[in-house]
Amino acid sequence: MPHIILETTADLPENSGIPDILEALCAKLASFETVDSKAIKAYHTLRSVWVMGAGSAPGFAHCTVKILKGRAPELRKKMSAGMYEELKNHFQESLGLKEVLLTLELHEMDSETYHK
Repeated sequence: MPHIILETTADLPENSGIPDILEALCAKLASFETVDSKAIKAYHTLRSVWVMGAGSAPGFAHCTVKILKGRAPELRKKMSAGMYEELKNHFQESLGLKEVLLTLELHEMDSETYHK
């Protein structure tokens, strides 16, 4: 625990660097207090079928970060902002060409129902 789940559409040139992107996201998350780097799991799903709304970028990259409940709101905001900045750093080409809608969401998991 925590989990980093990265989903990208198949049209993004950054897909060739997904292992490096996952490593960087792991390192960034591990840099925050209360995160044990040994517990981080990061994985990727490539979306080969997708539809974007009219006027949107043609592709997307979405990252979900799941952590156990209990961290202060300030730390969660700091984690979310830091992870989003790290994600942006790795999708500069697609962002510059307006080919990607980039999003990140941090979720808290209930420690009473999460088992490992």
